Amino acid sequence: MAQTMENESKGTEAEKKSSKIQEKVGKLGNDIDTLAKKTGDEASKLAKGINTEIKSLSEEIKSIDVKNEVKSITARVDKLVDTTGDSAKKLASEIKADVKKLVDKIEIPISKKK
Repeated sequence: MAQTMENESKGTEAEKKSSKIQEKVGKLGNDIDTLAKKTGDEASKLAKGINTEIKSLSEEIKSIDVKNEVKSITARVDKLVDTTGDSAKKLASEIKADVKKLVDKIEIPISKKK
């Protein structure tokens, strides 16, 4: 009985983490779209915030693959700062897709902790 309650609380904890991650990803998607439309100092500040959020998402996992993916994504966010027009929209879309893939990789190990 005690073990069942312990498993339920672990499940709830994993669900909360998953929900929190989904919330962050939604905000990141919006921020990346906004970044595609910004330029100059405003874009640089926004990119810095996006990169911080992406790095915080990956802290849950200690995988080298995830760390390399984060480096790749943050480098492209920095590139997005200097990109404009249709190129910026395309790059933003690619970054969002990569963030989604990263989250999928992160969420699988979290759900296994149940």
